[in-house]
Amino acid sequence: MDLLTEAESRRLVRFSEDKSVITYVHQNISRNYRNPEEKVQAETFCKLVLRYHYPVENIRQYVSITDGSGVRQADMMVYNDAKHTSPHIVVECKKEDSSEQEFAQATNQAFAYAHLTAGTLKYVWTTSGIKNAYYLFDKESSIRETISDIPQYGVQKLSAYKFAYNG
Repeated sequence: MDLLTEAESRRLVRFSEDKSVITYVHQNISRNYRNPEEKVQAETFCKLVLRYHYPVENIRQYVSITDGSGVRQADMMVYNDAKHTSPHIVVECKKEDSSEQEFAQATNQAFAYAHLTAGTLKYVWTTSGIKNAYYLFDKESSIRETISDIPQYGVQKLSAYKFAYNG
């Protein structure tokens, strides 16, 4: 079963009859599923819940972040708590056919959002669905360390590798 079908059966998402609109049930947010970036965002949301096991209550989508006098919107934030007080992962999505420049720009956006949010240590994930970049970010020291993956829910320390031979 693919992620979106599983998410729909678990009532995490709901589609309109013609599959043009997706609704994220927990936040009651409906979006245009014909938008190529929305397809990546939907898949990423499903991965966070179904593969990484983050509680849906800890995830917010389309989060407004104040940057000086302007307001920007992060695609997704995963929090350490259901009250959304402690950001854990900043996720920025791009459409599958994004250029390297667009992907790099999305990564820079994600770091800017990570810097503007509360807390010091957090993870950054940029994805186009086919390309992923994962980072550990420390706001105090401005460290951007490339890592193999984001942690699963409840994992305190990441492995130095993502896959193991005969693992």
